[in-house]
Amino acid sequence: MMTYKGGLLPLIIATTTALASPGFGKDIDWKQASGTEINVLLISHQFVDALRPLLPQFEEKTGIRVNLEVLAEQAGNEKILADLSSRAGLVDVFMTSPLNNWQYATAGWIEPLDPYLADSSKTDAETYKLDDFFPGVLSSNRWTREPLKGIGEGDLWALPINTETYMLAYRPGVFAELGLTAPKTYAELLGMADKLDKGSAQYGMITRFDTYWDLPFLTFGTMLQSYGVEMLDKDGALGICSDASVQATDDFVTLVKTASPAGAGAFTWYEALQGFSSGQYALSFNEGDLFAPVYEDPEQSAISDDVAYAPTPLGPTGERKAGAWIWALSMNAASGKKDASWLFLEWATLPETMIATHLAGNMNPVRASAWADPKVAAMVDSWGSEPGQYRKTVETMEEVAAVRFPPHPELTRALDRWASAVQEVYFKGTDTRSALCAAQDDIKGMLGL
Repeated sequence: MMTYKGGLLPLIIATTTALASPGFGKDIDWKQASGTEINVLLISHQFVDALRPLLPQFEEKTGIRVNLEVLAEQAGNEKILADLSSRAGLVDVFMTSPLNNWQYATAGWIEPLDPYLADSSKTDAETYKLDDFFPGVLSSNRWTREPLKGIGEGDLWALPINTETYMLAYRPGVFAELGLTAPKTYAELLGMADKLDKGSAQYGMITRFDTYWDLPFLTFGTMLQSYGVEMLDKDGALGICSDASVQATDDFVTLVKTASPAGAGAFTWYEALQGFSSGQYALSFNEGDLFAPVYEDPEQSAISDDVAYAPTPLGPTGERKAGAWIWALSMNAASGKKDASWLFLEWATLPETMIATHLAGNMNPVRASAWADPKVAAMVDSWGSEPGQYRKTVETMEEVAAVRFPPHPELTRALDRWASAVQEVYFKGTDTRSALCAAQDDIKGMLGL
């Protein structure tokens, strides 16, 4: 769906019929690694909840036993990094992203996957349908291992399982009470910020605002990009303390201080998801479109009958851009069970397996066939305050969503430093330009510029 430079292929480019359960390639021996045990480490996520019930089918078909461990994101990434860097090979398959893999691939810790895809004894190309993946999503997992360039080229380091971009979710009933409509620009949102907590919602706005890399990369990152901020421009100059970045940061801090409760400076994605779905907030700001299955489920959400979706606001020059996140599966280069690990990777990302996980809440699809599947289409087209609202919003956002950050093994550390500067402005009242320029000086060294 997303290309590296932005832009979206049509969501519906094929039609398929979902099977009741995952399929298997017809022309390979799925028992070729029978008797093997593999250790799979996944991050707590809707994908995991959707995949777990399907594992017995994989184990029965292959004779491979899957030892599944699921951890919260920070703890999971720490364990993965420890295992990869030690080359212990205790984890065979793990959940990751292009951002993480820029570090892992540089160090030679993860296995390139093209040879497995090309081996007809391991992959049934006709059933696997590699070209069914949206090309931009798949190619975001390719990289030449050249710092600051080469993304979308070179070896394939992971297979995608889920993609997300960002949107506004809001309570149309509360907005009607207040005489408000979904803001079309950041200026409009700033103008209504002090009114959002005046209706039946307890608080106004919720968004993630923690101390890690995801702050400038994802949700606030979507606002930054719409203000025209580039971390690294075409001339190789950092834009972390540019005029546009200072303005975006000031506006973001103002929004949070005006419309959010005390403690908002430490909210993670989990607090954002739970806070809005509990009915406490009028607006979820620039949060993941993959949260919709929770919002729409009356067993998990208090606002399932009062939720609407809209694109993120336009920036000061009328531009809308968005961050993009791609969850994927990779193989440990130190694994002693690579054949069995590959069979798991292949099965977990087959078209039918993907459709089954999406129907169970793993949004958004990375394959064209999943978006086109009648059951998936019927599900997503029912979301929002009017038919088709969610899909229309997703289509709008994915037209402008991209991974716009330079590939580098130290990028997460650099983005952590950027996030800490925004936190300084919020918590300590540090001058915005001073905080951002100090971060930029540190990041310049981290990236070797």
